[in-house]
Amino acid sequence: MRPIWDDVNARIRGLGSHLLSPEQLSACASRRDLPALAESLRRVGVVTGELPPVVRAADLDLAIRRWAGGALTILARWVGPRHEALPFVLAEIDRRSIRAMLRGAAQRAPAAERLTGVMPTPDLPQRALEELARAPTATAVIARLTAWRHPFAPGLTAGVGVAEPELFLLEAALAREVAAQAERAARLAGDRTLRGYVLDSIDLANAATAVVLATDGQDVVPSAVFLAGGRRLGFAEFAAAIGSHEAGAAGVRVARALEGIPCGDLFRRIGMTPAELEEAVLRCRLRSVARQARMTPLGPIVVLHFALRLQTQVIDLCRIVWTTVLHAPRERRSDLQTAGAR
Repeated sequence: MRPIWDDVNARIRGLGSHLLSPEQLSACASRRDLPALAESLRRVGVVTGELPPVVRAADLDLAIRRWAGGALTILARWVGPRHEALPFVLAEIDRRSIRAMLRGAAQRAPAAERLTGVMPTPDLPQRALEELARAPTATAVIARLTAWRHPFAPGLTAGVGVAEPELFLLEAALAREVAAQAERAARLAGDRTLRGYVLDSIDLANAATAVVLATDGQDVVPSAVFLAGGRRLGFAEFAAAIGSHEAGAAGVRVARALEGIPCGDLFRRIGMTPAELEEAVLRCRLRSVARQARMTPLGPIVVLHFALRLQTQVIDLCRIVWTTVLHAPRERRSDLQTAGAR
């Protein structure tokens, strides 16, 4: 029997009204210092409780992440026994957080830097994220996840028993775990739109990997990082894109294979960093899912729409915080990509 989402969707529309409008985001971006920004965030409900007398960027970053984590906890509670039909909403957020911890450990980045912008979830609450951020190595991150019996731990542990496993392989293992959960969830949900979203996600993830590996991963075996299950970008084209040894050529090649998929054309753009490309895909997918949610207002895609809105708002708000403390030009801070916020 297919899960019924009417009650969750009705509640999510109410919860979504607490997200910031483009006008509210622009107002926050126009604040010239952190105390003024903190007051704006308090007025819109992002900052709650007491802040220290001297407001630091890290304080506001933490407040934003706690605000988002609270919304996700509410969402998980509402979904309740239907969580098996929609686990990848939280799984994708956990993947991004764990990836940030693995990369931070590999780069020996400060704990505060590793935590910037990551969102707590029921499986990885704020305290757990803070402990992961203090892990000295990628192996230590995996050991903590294993001790906590996190669902991703077995996939990360398999085949990475060396002292310092290859980061690309770890990230591929993470992506593989999320893809497997997403495929299973789409089958349980019995929703055609959700199934299409999952298949496109696999293709887009493979495309992004191919573009990065075309220049930065010549020692990585393509078959070790390819995600099976997509419907457009096959392994042969994936490997050929990597073999082009140039990001622009790889991007053109995967974009040609992804023709017809929303956001596939983004890979034709030259000059974007991997992080910029990932964010551009996220925002493009938000716009696409927003249209789908309007067309199927009773299905599980509404839950996904809310989660994507929340993710982009965390990115926007954290960017506002750090550009404010760095005294970035006002016009730069207010030029936020807020499309799809509603």
